Amino acid sequence: MKVNFNQVFRNYRGDVLKINNVPQSMKMVVAQSLFNGEGVKPTNDPLKDGEKKVRSYSLCRRIMESDNEITISAEDAVLIKEVITHLTPGCYSQIVELIDG
Repeated sequence: MKVNFNQVFRNYRGDVLKINNVPQSMKMVVAQSLFNGEGVKPTNDPLKDGEKKVRSYSLCRRIMESDNEITISAEDAVLIKEVITHLTPGCYSQIVELIDG
């Protein structure tokens, strides 16, 4: 599937979500979440956990290097949804809607 993360979040009124007067970018938040791995659930299998970390970093780099849409797999979509679970319901849902279309 093709997804363009170069979007800004919207607040509950539909206005651009800003923090310190800076529009909040989905691209930056998703990439940072992948980089940090905050929501990644460990499997207790060091090999699988390591592979997931490498996949997260690779996907982070692909998103950061893109200025347009990128192609992600269903497995990538699941990983993104997993790492963004720490976000507010509004921000989480906007990214899920972007991925799911």
